[in-house]
Amino acid sequence: MTVLTELPAGHTFEPFSFNVDARRVRAYRDATGDALSLYDRAGVVPPLAIAAVALGVLLESVSLPPGTLHVNESLSFQRPVPVGASLECRAILAQRSVRAGPVVSVLDSEILLEGQSAITARATVMSPQPS
Repeated sequence: MTVLTELPAGHTFEPFSFNVDARRVRAYRDATGDALSLYDRAGVVPPLAIAAVALGVLLESVSLPPGTLHVNESLSFQRPVPVGASLECRAILAQRSVRAGPVVSVLDSEILLEGQSAITARATVMSPQPS
């Protein structure tokens, strides 16, 4: 499996599709203690659950070195996503820089529902330099 720190800035990940079914939503809500009934009443997925599932799917194709820290995340939500929806994620390694020690990687992603943007995200991680 490819390691994130081996990829160059500008690397575009293969777009991937994923589903946010009721099982995944329940697992996320149980893990986070999210008991808000508004999601159930509206039949929508908690927005952070979508980002978490997308990151999990992305990490099936690229690994993070041991000692990697997630240092920042910014998300923008454009539209609600119904439970059971199929989504597409497009991600790019927007920046990669080596400091006096860690490798700083910035991942930009867009999650689409029916071809329209539902979520945009920017995540920053710091990893030890490969030895």
